[in-house]
This record gives sequence, C-alpha cells and structure tokens, in this order.
Amino acid sequence: MTTHFPACLDDLTAALAGLDIPQENPHHRAILDAHRRVQQLDAHLLTGAGDGPPGCLADPHEQREQLTHVLILRLLAGYELTRLLSIQGCGSQIGGDSEADTAEEEVDCRSCPAAEHTIVHACLDAFAAEGDPAAMSSADLTDHLHQLPGMAEGRWSYAELTPLRLARLLALYGARPRNVRFGIHQLKGYLRSSLTAALPDCSC
Repeated sequence: MTTHFPACLDDLTAALAGLDIPQENPHHRAILDAHRRVQQLDAHLLTGAGDGPPGCLADPHEQREQLTHVLILRLLAGYELTRLLSIQGCGSQIGGDSEADTAEEEVDCRSCPAAEHTIVHACLDAFAAEGDPAAMSSADLTDHLHQLPGMAEGRWSYAELTPLRLARLLALYGARPRNVRFGIHQLKGYLRSSLTAALPDCSC
C-alpha cells in the first residue's frame, strides 16, 4: 500500500496546530514512487526466481517469459530512478551569494532540467505529433504515450499507462480530464490549454 503525504493524521495535526500544509513537490514524489517501484520489481524477481508453489507456473517457458518481462521493467525502473536522482536542483549550487549570482540562479531556475521530463511534457509532445489540436481524448493520448520508452513519473512504464493511471499522474499537476466533444461523440479528454497551464516552472 502506498502512503501519500499529507495523510489524514498530518492534516489533523496541522489543523490543530494552525499550520499551513506545504504543497507536495511532484519531482520528490516521483523519486519516492520510482524507488518503491524498483523495490516491488526486485521482490517480484526474487519470488519468481525462487521455489514457488507447485503448479503456480507449470510451463517453464511461460515462467521464463514472465521473468524476462519483469526484468525489463526492473531495468527501466532502475534507469528512471537513477535519472531522477541525477537531476540537479536549482538550489543545489554551492558558493556565490552576490546579487549577480542570485539573478543567474533565478534564470537557471526557470529552465530547470527537472521540468523537462514530466508527464505533462510527454502529453504536450503527443499533442504536437497530432498537429496541436485543441483537445485529445484520454484514449488517444494514452495510445500515443504507449510508444514512449522509460517510466512515467517513476510510477508506471509508458507502455503500462491507462486513461485512469494517466489521470492520476496528471492530477499531481492540476490537470484533470473533462468531457470533450469530438465530432458527434462526447468523450473524456484533455484540453491542450489545460496541459500548457499545468507545465511546472520548476520542480526542485
């Protein structure tokens, strides 16, 4: 089970103490989720490589295929975790406290590398590939994302995304699906303007 913060107990404590609850940082959440994903896949591999219950996977060929699939997911998850951990935050520069240094740091902050690989950017790339329509259905958007390598926000591989999982990831950035009319059909989808507004300026 995944624990998200602030939890109910944290909300109650903050209310009783009169404290403001800071907003969750999507980049930090992505690191935690990626680490949890790596641990889950490691546990899955160890379980699959050991002596499982008889009859669980009677076909050795099927067992090898499943382990190979999990191993690929584990390698992708490990790469994504390494990438997230390697991103240098805007406030991580050492030395220099002059006004010029501060101004330079602010410029760097606006183009922070941490904001270049979010699910929001991936979705806008899918819009661009379709000629930047005003809206895309959740199903079409998810189909586009399936073609991407790596992990989405360190939680699922792009190939594993579903419209529901996509909605959960985009909700972290304040982007939510809505009913959109496509011709004679009304489907759940996303407005390009909503995703553009959800672009993170800096996630350090």
